[in-house]
Amino acid sequence: MDADLAEAMALMAVPGPTGREGAVCEAVRERLLAMGVAESQMRTDRAHEQSEQGGEIGNLVVRLDGHGRGERRLLSTHLDTVREAVGSRPRLDGDRVVNEASDRALGADARAGCACLLSAARALMETGGDHAPRTLVFFVQEEIGLVGSRGLDTGLLGEPFPAMAFNFDGKAPREVVRAVVGVERMSIRVRGVPAHASRPREGLSAGMIAARALARLEENGWTGAVEKPAGTGTANIGILQGGTGSNVVMASLEGLMEARSFDRSFRAAIGEAWKQAFLDATDEANRCGGLAQRASVAFEPGPAYEPYRLADDAPVVQAAVRALKACGLDPVLTDHWGGMDSGNIVAKGIPAVGLGIGGHHAHSVDEYLDTCEFAQACAVARQLALDGG
Repeated sequence: MDADLAEAMALMAVPGPTGREGAVCEAVRERLLAMGVAESQMRTDRAHEQSEQGGEIGNLVVRLDGHGRGERRLLSTHLDTVREAVGSRPRLDGDRVVNEASDRALGADARAGCACLLSAARALMETGGDHAPRTLVFFVQEEIGLVGSRGLDTGLLGEPFPAMAFNFDGKAPREVVRAVVGVERMSIRVRGVPAHASRPREGLSAGMIAARALARLEENGWTGAVEKPAGTGTANIGILQGGTGSNVVMASLEGLMEARSFDRSFRAAIGEAWKQAFLDATDEANRCGGLAQRASVAFEPGPAYEPYRLADDAPVVQAAVRALKACGLDPVLTDHWGGMDSGNIVAKGIPAVGLGIGGHHAHSVDEYLDTCEFAQACAVARQLALDGG
């Protein structure tokens, strides 16, 4: 087993769910120190302090300034895994890394990305400092909405400011993600009128109000894959919970929905359609109920990130294409419908693309790492780090 793969497997076994990345951050720091990176070259920012979830540590920023000449490049990935990956026991099975713990996600997303960046750092250190300025960033809290990259302290990235960035978090290494979808989340809080279940006419069920709204959204094509003359996108309600017991007319219900689209205005239109459906269902319940007490609904925006699209001939896209070709890969330019830290990197003024790490079926018990693709991803990371002197 080569060193990069051994490193990836070791990191997958370190618990580090969103908001609790301290142990894996320390594991990465120890490996950097062992290859000769100085303490002074590593800093953590305070991104966790602006997180809605709190957290124990910020992003790890590593500056390898080299000889100081030429443009600075940024390579990034994320430290955290989903909570379902805590307890992962990676095992090599032929040309795949799988999980010995069959009820757990593997955590290749994105510990394999961390190993890719460590491979790049090792290649840079082996030059004895004879390389152009490079910055590595290991983000926290990616899995709950790209929170770490949103709060990145760009003042730590170094001078000159990075001209381009490469974010390692995806599947096939030959794919260059040059467009990422925008996501907007919204909490929906329905307040009904409680009553004993034996006297249903004295109450208004928050659950029934939500059911009416969701049924109409489905009927009118505003759930799942949304295709309208004004645009395309997706809409989903991933959390829906409420009630206190079967003998009480449901007094309250809370849901969390999200809308995705490459078009900002259409993404907003999806959100407005959802708001209107819940407002209409609430008004209808109040009219039909005829009670002194009235049901209500409130909306609160959640974490969001904007879409971006880079031209195929953008310098960062072409730099990625050249690196892939140098590693014997046939590049494919693609769009990504999931969240990627590259979106926040672009928003901070650094053109960025996403690159694969060989992980498949992320977040599930079927997750695995393709060892051949992972080796290719490490080679690409080293090429991007060393390219340009």
